[in-house]
Amino acid sequence: MINAVCGVGVILDPASTAPARAAPAMTAALGHRGPDGTGSCSIGPTLLLHTRLAIIDVAGGDQPLRSEDGACAAVVNGEIYNHSELRAELEAKGHRFATRSDSEVILHLYEELGLDCVRRLNGIFAFALWDDRRQELVLARDHFGVKPLYWWSDGRRLAAASEVGALLASGLVSPAVDAVALDHFLTWRFVPSPRTLFDGISKLPPASCLVAREDGMRVTSYREVPGSPLAEATSRELEVTFGDRFEQAVERQMMSDVPYGAFLSGGIDSAAVSAAMARATDAPVKTFTIGFPGAGGGLDERAAAAATAGALGTEHRDVAMSEADFPALLAACVRRLEDPCGTPSAPALLEVSRFTSEHVKVVLSGQGADEPLGGYQRHQAAASLGLARRLPRPLAPLARAAADALPRNERAKRMARLLGKGDGESPLLGVFEITTGEGRRMLAGSAGHEAAAERRDLARNVLRDVESRGILEQALYLDTRLFLPDGLLVYGDKMSMAWGIEQRVPFLDVELMRFVERIPAGLRVRGLTRKWLYRRAIEPLVPPQVLRRRKHPFATPYDEWLRTSLGVEVETRFRAGSPMEGLVDPKAAAQLVAAHRSGRHDHKRILYCLLELSEWHRTFIEGSVDEPSVVAEPV
Repeated sequence: MINAVCGVGVILDPASTAPARAAPAMTAALGHRGPDGTGSCSIGPTLLLHTRLAIIDVAGGDQPLRSEDGACAAVVNGEIYNHSELRAELEAKGHRFATRSDSEVILHLYEELGLDCVRRLNGIFAFALWDDRRQELVLARDHFGVKPLYWWSDGRRLAAASEVGALLASGLVSPAVDAVALDHFLTWRFVPSPRTLFDGISKLPPASCLVAREDGMRVTSYREVPGSPLAEATSRELEVTFGDRFEQAVERQMMSDVPYGAFLSGGIDSAAVSAAMARATDAPVKTFTIGFPGAGGGLDERAAAAATAGALGTEHRDVAMSEADFPALLAACVRRLEDPCGTPSAPALLEVSRFTSEHVKVVLSGQGADEPLGGYQRHQAAASLGLARRLPRPLAPLARAAADALPRNERAKRMARLLGKGDGESPLLGVFEITTGEGRRMLAGSAGHEAAAERRDLARNVLRDVESRGILEQALYLDTRLFLPDGLLVYGDKMSMAWGIEQRVPFLDVELMRFVERIPAGLRVRGLTRKWLYRRAIEPLVPPQVLRRRKHPFATPYDEWLRTSLGVEVETRFRAGSPMEGLVDPKAAAQLVAAHRSGRHDHKRILYCLLELSEWHRTFIEGSVDEPSVVAEPV
């Protein structure tokens, strides 16, 4: 049997009008997330549901959890890394714990602090809690949105769950396409919270709480504004402090009563995590890699990862994935992903998670390092913008034209987008766009004005926290707080959970991030050197040959595959008369494939999004695809 991370569900139904099958259907839909047990309880007008993967307090951590007086009940998904300290504090105040589970601290902390309890939690979590005294339902999602939580309401009833599939299974809502969300997806490769690609189904934003009462509901943010920059500290002092705090974060996130390991690529982030784990334990760390035969060392990282593992002394295993594997893995990936994120490495993560699940239940990864620490080319572009803006205004169009003459040079295109718009969030948003407005009109036939306004509002809301800071710090903050949660973190969490792996992300440890976001942006990216301070800080941890290795993101050879088999697949799925014709113009899709195949243009990102969109539509809207065998229980 496969195991998967806990699933939570809730139905708030004051008039008891929900279908009788709603609760058991939701529990069944979440079953793959928690085969170690199920639980439910009715309290007030609310039914709480839980499926459990036992990580902490394996024998006694069943849910739902109840307060001592029975007035509050909760279901929780995730891990609270500072639960021991919180537990001691709460017990000193007279709280009596019924389990050893880290999740129980949320219930008692809520009794003490109400909604402010979330500010004290260092962890990855999504929870639903009914307060019988206040007659209100509370939903919450962790600081950076590692754990997802979806909800639906018709104004009288509300249902929420860890997965969209549970809401669809309830019979309360039917799948349909949200046209505004579709424009977001074709622009950014993902759908930003609170929308999903499903019309009527929302996802709770990171660092947010939803409170529902008889008289209505509200969503509030508890996102913390970064502390003032540590401008007086020397770079050396910051390096040492970062190194110490990073190792502490990794050790915190190693807490588990079951076997754990790490995803290890050929890069520095997973190497740093694995090295810190090796320092914190006497037993060899179990590490896991996936590679792509014939793709070259830049994409097939098995040899590089094996060399890192050898230097660190880890117990290392790897698995391979070929072009022929991709269609079946994409189908399985989209079914579990539910809300597309346009990331071609998601099917590969699903496969390495399957492989890893044969050995461990918990895995630490290097996700979340690039966004706050300055690991992307777009951060170099933002760092350069101050100098570029000193160019005489007539030279800006020339720079844009030069970038257009280099259609496959992504760095030049990013700089051109920054130069091409005005001050504030607009140039930063342009850096993330994979299509132009005209391109989206050709594909989907819509000007997308409502979606564009929403994207501007989302960015303004985030950038308000750092509006007095420079454009580089704004870029890092926007990346971390807006683009990371609903893109990389969604696929990271869901692909690993599909095979019973709880993926933890120590770079986003709350205590560590409170320090990182105070490091001056000019030290995180110095000149045009990405991750400048970070790379210096981890020198004592990571083998020198790893630090010298050229940066390669975790990726698949999909660029080449889109010129061959995957390109044919896109043309087939978007042909005239296909189910996708109502969403995307077949001629526009075919033109993109032809231009990419010729090598004159780089359309790999939007073509992958179209491929993922067609698989999503086939799975959830057409509903004609059976459960892929690739995610069936291992024998």
